[in-house]
Amino acid sequence: MNMWKRNLVMAKNKYVFAQKDGADHSSIKIVDERFKDVIFDFGSVGFAKEENDKGELAMKFDYTVVKNPNNIDTTTDEFVNFIGDICVELLEKQIKDGKLDLK
Repeated sequence: MNMWKRNLVMAKNKYVFAQKDGADHSSIKIVDERFKDVIFDFGSVGFAKEENDKGELAMKFDYTVVKNPNNIDTTTDEFVNFIGDICVELLEKQIKDGKLDLK
């Protein structure tokens, strides 16, 4: 029996939301071939207080890998950048929908 429910395909089929039976939150399951089937949760998300040389605010976040059946290296810059893009997309959607308080 699959304990994870999939719903709401996002980012042109890069990930879906997955919820373990009995969990009070959804995790993110990657369906993109590079990191296929990795399931993870975001922890705290924040931004630098000052802009970098390019005039950008660096984003910082924590994540926890919940499931990694293909033993993919989830510590590489490529993986972190990939899930960082997911994080930005989720934040933008929450802002657009009025569901994120930026205080």
